[in-house]
Amino acid sequence: MARNPLRDGIAVVGVGSTPYGRDLARTELSLGLEAAINAVRDAGIGLQEIDGICGSAMDPMAGGAGFLALQGALGVERATWVMNGWLGSCFVHAAEAVFSGLCDVALVVQVYTRGPGMSRSAAQDPFRRRAAELKRGPVGRGDFARRWLHSAEVYAAWAARYMHDFGASKDVFGRLAVNNRTHASTNPNALQRTPITMDDYHASRMVWEPLRLLDMDYPADCAEALIITTAERARDLRARPVYVEAMSLGGTRVGEFYENSLGWTENAAWVAMDGAWRRSSLTVDDLDLFFPYDGFTLNAVALTEAAGFCGPGEASELFESSWDAERNILRLRGRTLVSTNGGGLSQGRAGGFNFYAEAVRQLRGTEGDRQVPGARTALVCPGGSFFHEPAVVILRAD
Repeated sequence: MARNPLRDGIAVVGVGSTPYGRDLARTELSLGLEAAINAVRDAGIGLQEIDGICGSAMDPMAGGAGFLALQGALGVERATWVMNGWLGSCFVHAAEAVFSGLCDVALVVQVYTRGPGMSRSAAQDPFRRRAAELKRGPVGRGDFARRWLHSAEVYAAWAARYMHDFGASKDVFGRLAVNNRTHASTNPNALQRTPITMDDYHASRMVWEPLRLLDMDYPADCAEALIITTAERARDLRARPVYVEAMSLGGTRVGEFYENSLGWTENAAWVAMDGAWRRSSLTVDDLDLFFPYDGFTLNAVALTEAAGFCGPGEASELFESSWDAERNILRLRGRTLVSTNGGGLSQGRAGGFNFYAEAVRQLRGTEGDRQVPGARTALVCPGGSFFHEPAVVILRAD
């Protein structure tokens, strides 16, 4: 087992969310503030106890320095650690900051809004277009070589390669879409709550062969926030703490260009998973909950295999043998539930940060009719993809 001095020393003690919507007509800062205040109240702490802030881009005039706008709006007087957040990795960075002593109580906020490139209606909204221009700044304008862009075509190419190399059908992707929609149907904060069948999946519009509309996450306006502190401080707070068992970030030499990727098992998902498992006392057989990033269903397939639920190229057989036909959901190896909030595919796109929120709530045992009985362990894989910077975090409750 690799060295892991932070095991059980760091805990999530507060969680806050906003409603998810297609057009909430709100600024990113207002969404971030709502989620942050909800998390602070949930933790039962005072605002001035926060001395670490990681915020996503909530102020387009600040060049993406979301923590600046957030700290000022909250009225937090002093912070000894601040950082710009991005996707799932901001959780890892905040946990590192608390463990290292750079701060004692970290607030992490992730905000997402539908950008002009995410839907036709957003592209026609002048407010959203202007906000996107301010955040993007002059970098790359008129010079394609200086822009970092990726969209469905890259993932479609990899999906086609996966199907070719491993003899998989589109059903391997479709089962994930159906599973997530089934779970979303019981989540009051999910945008897509109408259950679907495999026939519905195969009938959905083709966007970029072989990926269909239901293979892609659902753009939303939303925000999520967490409070992270030491296990010692957590014992004095009212909420049941959820502990960080192990975590890792993955990186390979892909750089900005996904065509530089090596083979299927040499991508960053395998690197991140290996880093987390080598630092954990748990194994894949101990998992109650699994939250694989699902910006595209392909990502979730890659993370499922990288996690060790099955071997490379074996997700089709795993999903078929793990299918609960009565409920229309996956139970990996007959046990582990997948994306109980509906994931990005059905709750809405939040860069995977909604996985943290759902995992914490489930491990606390607070979810009523939709609570997973006896849930104590979760593997959370938000943000990035299997190409760049996937975060892998193993959480557990006493």
